[in-house]
Amino acid sequence: MGGPVKAIKKIVSPPKPKAPPPPKADPVVNEAIKEEEERKKEIEKKEATYASKVARGIIGSRSLFGRAGGRGFFG
Repeated sequence: MGGPVKAIKKIVSPPKPKAPPPPKADPVVNEAIKEEEERKKEIEKKEATYASKVARGIIGSRSLFGRAGGRGFFG
């Protein structure tokens, strides 16, 4: 009854190869992206400034400091 015992080997799939790193972007493209982000930040800042001035009543059609023809309080 006792014959040689055979080891049972587990079937394992081979490891997957690592994905190659993404290609590096062109330096010109990187500069263009940075310039675009700076421009967007500048526009957002201007919009926020304008919105705060309208909210405070410094500029706008119902402002005390605005007159027809673009002449303001001091004009």
